[in-house]
Amino acid sequence: MKIEKLSDVMAVRAGHTFRGKAEDENRSDGYRVVQIKDIREEGVDFAALPFAAVESGKAKNILKSGDILIPLRGNRIEASLLTLPDALSIITTNQVAILSAPRADVNPAYICWYLNSVEGRSQISRLKAGSVVANIGLKELSSLPVPMPVPNIQVKIAEAYKNWVSQQQILNLLIENGEELLDVFCTELLRENL
Repeated sequence: MKIEKLSDVMAVRAGHTFRGKAEDENRSDGYRVVQIKDIREEGVDFAALPFAAVESGKAKNILKSGDILIPLRGNRIEASLLTLPDALSIITTNQVAILSAPRADVNPAYICWYLNSVEGRSQISRLKAGSVVANIGLKELSSLPVPMPVPNIQVKIAEAYKNWVSQQQILNLLIENGEELLDVFCTELLRENL
């Protein structure tokens, strides 16, 4: 298995540079914008994204399915693999790295798993600089070492990873439902005995 730099297996670039606020509450069309707060390992809630403060046709680095997003600012280390709805044009800010797979032998889901793995998060954590707000430069992220197994191993890891992320989502829903049921049950008991 080879160890390669992230920039040798993925195109690494930043999102759109905004002069002011990234979102525009007055817009009801155009590009949707993914911000750092929207990036989660289990995916991005595209329906909840605000419209960007960018004129149609003026955005750079429009996102595609298979792209991976990583926050470049803050303490949270989390990568999200995108599966975009067909009808939406989506961009992100320059505080987010966009990784695209330029090579046919690279499975983006494998790369996303590695970036979210204990080893990957540890590697990314070492790249962070800044005492008030931690950040990663694109140059440093590009040099991140990534183990690159043969394609069939990447596929097996990617399938196991997607399965686990799906199971996590189901477990989280069960926990939320359980907490709600417990709250209703306990509140009713409390009211009955007042």
